Amino acid sequence: MTGLKNRSLDRGIMIMEALARCGASTLADLHRECAIPKSTIRRLLGTLQARRIVRRSLADQKYRINITMPASAGELVPQEQLHYIDIAMPIITELTKSVKWPTDLQVLEDHNMRIIDSTRPLSPYHLYRGLVDRKLNLFGSATGLSCLSALSDSEIQRLIKATASDRVFGLGRVHMTPDMFLAEVNKARKRGYGVRLATYLGETVLDDGLAAIAVPVYENGDVFGSISLLFPREYVTVERFADVYLDELNTAAARITIDLEQFTN
Repeated sequence: MTGLKNRSLDRGIMIMEALARCGASTLADLHRECAIPKSTIRRLLGTLQARRIVRRSLADQKYRINITMPASAGELVPQEQLHYIDIAMPIITELTKSVKWPTDLQVLEDHNMRIIDSTRPLSPYHLYRGLVDRKLNLFGSATGLSCLSALSDSEIQRLIKATASDRVFGLGRVHMTPDMFLAEVNKARKRGYGVRLATYLGETVLDDGLAAIAVPVYENGDVFGSISLLFPREYVTVERFADVYLDELNTAAARITIDLEQFTN
């Protein structure tokens, strides 16, 4: 510490380096890693959050860094996705408070969906909490199917070919031929929402027992991501669940889309 003129700045950088090195961390994790008093860490994190250098995910209450650091490990939310979190989280928080069921906020990446935040902690139903930054199979997940249903058949065929050799994120994961899957896409287009395919049990070691309905979110006319409502598969049929909750899910997605358009224009 000798020769440093700004101790607070140095400590702030220490926190940023710890988050880049260790990934998602709690206050206690940062305290152990940096040996800085928790009260000081909390204050510095507040400043870093205000500057959008660090974010705290609602899903697990852990801190994550939003910028690339030399020691960076793990996946960061790209800068162009941060506004999606800022805009969407208040809206899906309202949704969960209204319907009680949790919502996952996901973004469409090249060949997969990725959970970037969730309202699962706000739901009174203790469902599997999942993980922020978890990647999901594009073809089997409800959110993936909702996004794909907004694309053309030729775009879907391109994605199928691009992931043909990928045993985790390819179409082979759900044991379907391209024609079989396109039939599922057409069903999703007709009913107006995506569902988790019966042959896809999530990205956990064991079947998480969940079902979901999902609808896409757009930015400047292009599908950007998706929001879903999750519920236990044995609780009710997907069709019955959609009858009750689809309108509110669509309203939330439309609000997010409108706010994204206003943000970029």
